Parts: sequence; C-alpha cells; structure tokens
Amino acid sequence: MKKNIKRTLMAALLIMIVPGMLFAAISRTEAEDIALRDAGVERTEFLHTERGREDGRTVYDVEFYADGTEYDYEIDAETGAIISKDFEAERYRGGNSGEMIDEIEAEEIALADAGISWEDAEYFRTKMDRDHGMTVYEVEFSDGHHKYEYSIAADGGRILEYSEEAVRSSRSEDTISIEEASRIALDRVPGATDKDIMIRAERDDGRRIYEGSIWFDRTEYEFEIDAATGRIIEWDRDRERDGFF
Repeated sequence: MKKNIKRTLMAALLIMIVPGMLFAAISRTEAEDIALRDAGVERTEFLHTERGREDGRTVYDVEFYADGTEYDYEIDAETGAIISKDFEAERYRGGNSGEMIDEIEAEEIALADAGISWEDAEYFRTKMDRDHGMTVYEVEFSDGHHKYEYSIAADGGRILEYSEEAVRSSRSEDTISIEEASRIALDRVPGATDKDIMIRAERDDGRRIYEGSIWFDRTEYEFEIDAATGRIIEWDRDRERDGFF
C-alpha cells in the first residue's frame, strides 16, 4: 500500500515538474509551420518533430523530406526564432549536368543564396574537395550574426548542402542594454526612479539575464529580465509590515 502511494506521488510530481522544464510558448504545429514556411515547402507526410532542451532553452527539432532534399530545423520553443537550419540534397548519379564553375563563382552562389554582400562577410574559407565521387566547393563564411556553410557542386553550381547557425556571444546576444532593462522594471512600479533600483547582468541556464530589485513605498520587488528579448521572466513583490522602519 505504501509503495503504491509513493509511486502515485512520484507520478504526480513528474506531471507537475516536467512540463515546466519543457515550457513552450509555441506549439509543435506552429514550430513545423515556421520551418516549412522558411523552406518554402508544403506539409509533407515525411515530417518528424521532437521537443527538448539545449543550452538552457526549450527547442523543437523539426526534420522533413521534400523534393529530394532532407531539411533539419532547430526552433526556439519560446520565441519561434530559427536557431539553426540545414538541408542536404540527394547526391548526383551519373555524368556532368552543366558547366564547371570556379572558386569565385562558388562563393558568389553561396553569398547570393544567403542574401549577404561581399562587404558584410566577416571571413571566407573556401576549398575544393571530393565528395561521393563529385568535385565540390566547401564554402564557409559569417556576417557576425550567423555562420553559413555551403557545399556546391563544381559541375553546374548546384547547392548540395547548406547550414546556418546563429552566432552566440556574450555581447551579440544582448538586444537590450542594462539601462533599457532598468526602465522595463521601473515601468512596472509607478513612481519609482533610478535611485530605487539595483540591477546587474547574470547568466542563467546558458542565457544572459538582468537580475535586480526595486525598493519603493515600503515594498521590495525582485525581477529577472531576458537580455535578448526584454521580457520579464520573473517578478516577485514583498511588502514590509507596518512598523518595520
């Protein structure tokens, strides 16, 4: 009897805890729609989606196959942002399909596909290689916000493989300053000013946040703000008892 009660309690705890650990603001279907729309692909039966945790955040891994190409997307489950994406086309079989291109032309094809100019590319690394019996150009570059990798057939310039991943660093991930975060918090407490707030930058579960407190009108407010989005992710209010001061 005691064992059954213990198992029931454990099951109830898992039901309460696990969804919180894998919180998602967008649904599985919405994540799939984001990926399919970005790829320009209609819904397909060859579609598989899983939800999990990576780098302290909840993500959807969306995989699908269409028109001879395999796609793989990683979607932020809270914001719907595309964290990374890649595709791989079916390999050529047989002989030549077009004119041979040189290294510069391969780089131009990659840049045009990514929508980036030569001036905005921070670095380039291009090499010729053999892959499954084909001559290909492996092109890598970054615009400071995303890292791109292309595999382009030397025969005809077809894009065979592609991947894009957001570049995360201690500064580039911040979209709001500490002053902006202070204003977001103070706006929640009418009458409070800069002299009433204490705030600092921290890291929590792999993401950067602003953490602090506001003392105003005998009340303490504690908060956490996502540095990338400006969203208040935690807010606590504790009013002091009369006669404390």
